[in-house]
Amino acid sequence: MQRKIQWPQKIQGSLRVELTGPALTNFINNALNQGIQISQITWVSQDCIRLTLPVGDYFQLKPILKRTGTKSRILEKKGPPFWWMRLRRRQFFLWGFLLFILLIFSLTSIIWSVEVEGNETVPSKEIIAILQEEGVFIGQLKSRVPSHEEMQYRLQSRLPQVSWVGFRMEGTRVVVTVVEKKRVDEEEGKGERGPIQLVARRNAMIYDMNVERGRPVVEVNESVKKGQLLVSGWYGNPEEPDSGKLVGAKGKVMGEVWYDSTVTVPLQQKRKVYTGNREKAWYPYVGSRMIRIPFLFPESFQSYETIQTTHALQIRNWRLPFGWVEEERLEMKWVRKKLGVKQAVALGKERAREDLITKMGEDGRILGEKILHPRVVDGKVIITIHYDVVENIAVSQPILQGD
Repeated sequence: MQRKIQWPQKIQGSLRVELTGPALTNFINNALNQGIQISQITWVSQDCIRLTLPVGDYFQLKPILKRTGTKSRILEKKGPPFWWMRLRRRQFFLWGFLLFILLIFSLTSIIWSVEVEGNETVPSKEIIAILQEEGVFIGQLKSRVPSHEEMQYRLQSRLPQVSWVGFRMEGTRVVVTVVEKKRVDEEEGKGERGPIQLVARRNAMIYDMNVERGRPVVEVNESVKKGQLLVSGWYGNPEEPDSGKLVGAKGKVMGEVWYDSTVTVPLQQKRKVYTGNREKAWYPYVGSRMIRIPFLFPESFQSYETIQTTHALQIRNWRLPFGWVEEERLEMKWVRKKLGVKQAVALGKERAREDLITKMGEDGRILGEKILHPRVVDGKVIITIHYDVVENIAVSQPILQGD
């Protein structure tokens, strides 16, 4: 015979009692008649039972125990009163736990590190000094730091040599991200140690020239070879340096060049498809580590992708270094699709063009393309594409004076 523990017992505490005697049935009847709440009755043997009752009803059992000749023994104590008694006996542990919680809140409400990233010419010490003047420094309370938008505005106004400033707070760490302005002289002389001349980086035919400084030594529609001089940094006769003027070269020389690209496209394509099924799981995290609890939120899908969202616990404006991670799993599967030869050729052209665009740079453009020898080998389409391209072929070369 079992009966669920009623809610009052959970609040006032309950006892698990073992009773032994010859008249246990009479004992149970007498106890119920007196209104004693008995639950979870388990018969161990004919003259031994175990039951649960509230703490307050235990003291009403003595007359019934005497009348029925029954002996009792407490096996287990449950409920808030007993927890409180244990804590009172272990006051050192209680105060230690409260001190630990207070220490955690104190440590997580203070800035412990200030970092600057993205700066090259602006010294980090200068930015950190400005932060200190604005009230952001190690040991400062996080609640006393102005809002992120206000700090970005203040830093931007005090650092005219940067184009953008980002300010964010990650736990007890402040991170300032700087994007510096590009100076004109830095762009012009990038990688230079002195005056330069422009030479060809590959074989080409001159398509167009835009020389801002220096003396062109080639003309449009002229064929040039790799390493050939395109724009000299000398004004005057380069064979007589004393009669000329060394100014360095600057500009762009557009050359018509040719590329042959070979692309292999399988006729059997494998691609990822989402089924629309999804499930969510929640895990605690401490610091930067997520704690996965075994058998909690088991994975139902064989193949899936995850999207994780972090939720940090906060006390007012204080972000604590622990919280929970919401993980959303999106079921997916791989499907195979068979392409026709024309579809494979179109896909190969697209891939080859994307690869070519990355090679020829932002100044380049494609004048024409021609597919050569498409063929099918072992379930794959092999395509050779010839491209006619215009791109900047000029690269800088230092002028060694005195040679």
